[in-house]
Amino acid sequence: MNINFTFSSISLGVVKLFMLMAAGYFTYNRKLVDEIFLDKLSLLLVRVIFPALIISKIVTHFSFSEYRMWWALPLSAVIFCLAGMGVGAIVFRVLGLKGPVREFMCASGFQNCGYLPMTLILFSFTQTVADKLLIYVFLFVVGFNLLMWSVIPLFLSRELRKSFRPGHLFTPPVVATVFALLWVAVFGKESMPAVIIEPLGLLGQAAFPLAMMVLGAYLCRYQAHIPENKMPIISGVILKLLLFPVIVIGVLFFLPLGRDLKFFLFLESIMPSAVSLVIVGAYTGADNRFFSSMIFYSHLAAIFIIPLWLEVFHLVFKT
Repeated sequence: MNINFTFSSISLGVVKLFMLMAAGYFTYNRKLVDEIFLDKLSLLLVRVIFPALIISKIVTHFSFSEYRMWWALPLSAVIFCLAGMGVGAIVFRVLGLKGPVREFMCASGFQNCGYLPMTLILFSFTQTVADKLLIYVFLFVVGFNLLMWSVIPLFLSRELRKSFRPGHLFTPPVVATVFALLWVAVFGKESMPAVIIEPLGLLGQAAFPLAMMVLGAYLCRYQAHIPENKMPIISGVILKLLLFPVIVIGVLFFLPLGRDLKFFLFLESIMPSAVSLVIVGAYTGADNRFFSSMIFYSHLAAIFIIPLWLEVFHLVFKT
């Protein structure tokens, strides 16, 4: 696989995220939106816009016949998230950190697995390579969504053990994922009528800028640049962007996978904390000030660390 990128092109993808976040930050700072509107907008993202994006992308780009091992990528996402949470729990305990342990675990386990990789892929690779990697992203996100929008809200609200029911798994994004996969299985890729798929696609396109603006507004609301406790943030960023990639690249070195798949999995391992966490935190009562600070500083560090890690990948997996 021909991998062609520069430090500036990779960093540009992260900088664009910050520009959209800045728009949301100043929108909230100038009182153009209030807390009630912001929380309602978060619900709109979860219940309407994200499901529209999921359906439009899977039905348009995915085919079971073209990706016979498709299930391995959602499974990889689940393994990544759970492993990251496990490492986060260990680090939190070993370092004796003070703060929200559940939020620390989630910020350690869940990465920006969709929008940021998609942006970097589109800016860094030829169209043929980019198309293949984007399908990997869509499949990986399936496993991510299954945890993010079902189990994690229960985990953060401390309701997982005492009130979990199978129905809790079927949140709108998860239902959209299952529906889209069933549609492709029955009717095939690109089979949804244009009168349906085109409005869904247009609605889904709003997910990226709107989610980033909502995040920026939450960063302002919770004063993300001024963390309440610095040590958990510093430890979390080091774990997410340095320790976890070391573990992943060590495992990938011994796995009999193609270079393109190894590259994709490693790319996912070096992503900063998921922006979706602050949206989940808004309706679960989680510590969104911690989430906001962790997201802000991990993305800020990622501007410099991601290009360096990709150079390491070239050195380790030379062709």
